[in-house]
Amino acid sequence: MNRSLRTVLAAGLTLTALAAPSAASASAQYGIDVKTYKIPYLQYPETGKARAQLRNITVTWRRDRSEGRTWVTVTGQLRDSGPGDGHCARMRLSSDIKLPNKSTVTTECNGVWRTRTLAMEPARELVVPLDLYTSPNADDWTDRPLVSPWRGM
Repeated sequence: MNRSLRTVLAAGLTLTALAAPSAASASAQYGIDVKTYKIPYLQYPETGKARAQLRNITVTWRRDRSEGRTWVTVTGQLRDSGPGDGHCARMRLSSDIKLPNKSTVTTECNGVWRTRTLAMEPARELVVPLDLYTSPNADDWTDRPLVSPWRGM
């Protein structure tokens, strides 16, 4: 390829890259705000031998200003302590601290790190509890409240 053709192609690619909006600016352009943060690790129970583990957790809050909606997506790697204990590792998001029955749950039962994703639209308080536990009838779990960055706005 001759030198002038390479120069023209490089200039064209540079101008295209500069003209293309980023995903964040495209979202903001359409009235959707996005905030993301990480949680390195959670385990259940919080001390002692882990029966359920969650690592590399990414929490992404989105707010649609035009519709007045807010929702959260949580992605992480979930692992059970292994088969044979009669329980699975469970990750749950609840729409309200007071109403854990309005929730979405995912499980892992084989002692292998599996990527799992849950999404939830919170209730009025804009707080979504992230719970990690094993028994389906659990009254004990590791809890991390996820608070909307737009709470109180």
